[in-house]
Amino acid sequence: MRIVSWNCNGAFRNKYEMIAGYQPDVVVAPESESPKFLARTEQNIPCSSHIWDGESAYKGLSVFTFNGYKAYLPDFYSKKFKLVLPVFIYNSYKAFLLIAVWTKFVQKSKDSYVAQAYEAMCFYDKYFTGSTMIIGDFNSNAMWDDRKWQRVKHQALVNKLSNDNFSSVYHQLNGETQGHETQPTLFLHRQKSRAYHIDYAFMHRSMFDNLADFRVGKHEEWGQKSDHMPLFLNIKDRAS
Repeated sequence: MRIVSWNCNGAFRNKYEMIAGYQPDVVVAPESESPKFLARTEQNIPCSSHIWDGESAYKGLSVFTFNGYKAYLPDFYSKKFKLVLPVFIYNSYKAFLLIAVWTKFVQKSKDSYVAQAYEAMCFYDKYFTGSTMIIGDFNSNAMWDDRKWQRVKHQALVNKLSNDNFSSVYHQLNGETQGHETQPTLFLHRQKSRAYHIDYAFMHRSMFDNLADFRVGKHEEWGQKSDHMPLFLNIKDRAS
């Protein structure tokens, strides 16, 4: 199963073909358009399911499925966490919970970014299983944990997920610590000099034996389309 997470920096309908070459089964796309917007522009993405939420029809959080996989939003989804979407992904022989993330700045700065993700994980953790994945644009990094206005620190989120038996795929595979990443996922304003690691994939530790491949997209390939680099995961299929 191939999963891609990419903050597309808007206009996903014009950028989907870049992702299509990877033949994804699931795509998490922050800053993408709603199904109604795509239908209105007659630029539908050829997917089997499209789950979306957001405040602007042309820039919200999408989860797309392909290749026989489908998705639905469970009844425990809370509008309080509008841009943290718990989505059940399934096909004829397996199903799992994927939590898509896109945190943003809000008027009360202390409630921005990592605070949103942390509170959402505390709400949804009762639904976590050994096949749950959490992935997206968290807009946070431990290097900023000294900011006094932050009510919740990035490390608090990492610790919470670790207690729930989740690890960051990037950090697990590369042996790097939070806040000291060598591969950026964001080039702010598309400038190489402003490079940060703020996109993450967390998997339940029981899933790591089935991880076939993980990589972060390169600026040379993706930098003209978005300031974020995509995350690519390939997980060995197994019947549940």
